[in-house]
Amino acid sequence: MRRKFLLAIILICFITITQSLAFATTPKELIDKINVRTKEIKDSYIDIRMSMSVTGMSSGSTQTTKLTYRLKIESITNPTVVRITYLEPDTFKGTVMLVDSEKKLLSMYSPMTNQVVQSKIEESQNDTSSINLTDPTSIFADLEKTYDLTIEEKKIDKKDVYILTATLKQNQKGDFGKGIFYIEKNSLNPVKIELFDTKGQSIGIIDILDIKYNIGLKVATLRSFPKDAKVIKGGTIQGTPGFPFGSQSGK
Repeated sequence: MRRKFLLAIILICFITITQSLAFATTPKELIDKINVRTKEIKDSYIDIRMSMSVTGMSSGSTQTTKLTYRLKIESITNPTVVRITYLEPDTFKGTVMLVDSEKKLLSMYSPMTNQVVQSKIEESQNDTSSINLTDPTSIFADLEKTYDLTIEEKKIDKKDVYILTATLKQNQKGDFGKGIFYIEKNSLNPVKIELFDTKGQSIGIIDILDIKYNIGLKVATLRSFPKDAKVIKGGTIQGTPGFPFGSQSGK
């Protein structure tokens, strides 16, 4: 009788495990769901905090500085217009970067000078990395081609999340060596992204504080600047569009 009881317990455990595996989400299934949902997006509002470590030389020695930015990103897909407003730190607060793909125009507004520096978007600037701050889900599009993927489910801050881990495949080149993506299970919205280089050193952390889709953003609103701002055409904007370490200058 005892042997039969133990056998029954083992069978129940086996059935429970196989059923949970049958309904588990694979990395490909999760990415497919995210990509399908992304196709329905007409406009978006995203509030993110991005922390990164920048290594440089100072006084003959290597020093690592941690930089933290908070950005409000408003974007429309058709035509593709992206407005990035810097909220933190105070030295960048109120600075606006506008990426207007329809007009092939890149504009940077500085509240300190009340100037808008504009330049044409070059092809090299269009060919940016797959880490697109305007849409944190865009990184998933071709992820499985270059990275080995694993997935697990956890509860973090009372939220059920998928944790998708992407590790760069051997003999492949990518924007990062390892990425960990925290995705809310119900909404499929990303809540956090952690990126590391091939040596395991942190590249940056992106916390998605708020995200809204299809809220009726207007192109004219995104393209607007203060009426009294001086527009400088033909200026140069250095750095990758959308990243907070770009600088500006007028000719």
